[in-house]
Amino acid sequence: MDTDLEFQHLKAAEDARQIPIWAGRYAKSRTIPFLAQWVFIVMLGLGMGTASSITAIAYQRGHMPMLAAGVVILLGSMASLTWFAVPRWGGKQVWLLGQRLYGEEGYAVPFGESEDPFENPFWVSAACWGLAVYHVIGAALMARNQSFMQYLLPFSAQYMVPFLTVMIVKQRLGFWAWIWPVCYGLHAALLLVGVPLGLTGHYQVFNVVIAVFGYALLSILVGHIYSRYALHRLRLLVRTGLQDYADADETED
Repeated sequence: MDTDLEFQHLKAAEDARQIPIWAGRYAKSRTIPFLAQWVFIVMLGLGMGTASSITAIAYQRGHMPMLAAGVVILLGSMASLTWFAVPRWGGKQVWLLGQRLYGEEGYAVPFGESEDPFENPFWVSAACWGLAVYHVIGAALMARNQSFMQYLLPFSAQYMVPFLTVMIVKQRLGFWAWIWPVCYGLHAALLLVGVPLGLTGHYQVFNVVIAVFGYALLSILVGHIYSRYALHRLRLLVRTGLQDYADADETED
C-alpha cells in the first residue's frame, strides 16, 4: 500500500514538472497573430511589387502619369510598412487581434519574454525598412535586366534568411518558425547551383512569392497544429495531476 502511494506521489510530481515545459511550448506556438501579420504582409508585398513594376515600366516608356501613380503607390506602401513595423501602432493591433482569437485559452507568453508586448528596439523597425528597400532594389535590377530574374530568389535570401533568423531568436519562437528560413535558404541555394526547382521564364518571379509567402504560411500552419497538440497535452497533464493527488489523498485517508 505504501509503495502504491509513493508511486502515485512520484507520478504526480513528474506530471507537475512537465506542466511548465508544455506550457512554454504552447506559448511559443500560438501562431494566429503571425497569420494576421502574414495576411498584411502579403497585401503589402503585392502593393510594393505592383508599384515597383508600374514605376519601372513607366520609366522605360517615359509615361509620366503612370510613373507618378507608381511612385504614389510605392510611398503609400512604405507608409503602411512604417505603421506596421512600429509595435505600438500596427504591432498593437495584431497583438489585440490575437488576444481576442485566443480569448477562451487565456493569456500566454514564453518564459523570459518581456511583459510589454509592444516593446521593440529601433533596430527592428530599421531592419524591416531595410528589407523593403532591399527588395525594391532587386525589383529595379530585374526591370533593367531580365536575366537577373533567375537570381532574384538567391538575392532575396541573402537578406531574408539572416533577418528571419534574428527575428526568430529575438521572439523566442518554437521549432515551427525555423521552417521558413530553412526552406527559403535551401530553395535559393538549389536554384543557384542550377537545380531545376521552381518556375521558369517570365514566371520565375513567383519563385520568390512561394518562398516569401508559401513557406511562411507552411510554418504558421505547422505551428498552429503543434499548439493544439501542446494545449491538449497541457490540459491532460493538469487533469491527470489533480486526479492523482486526489487519489493519493483518498488513499491516505
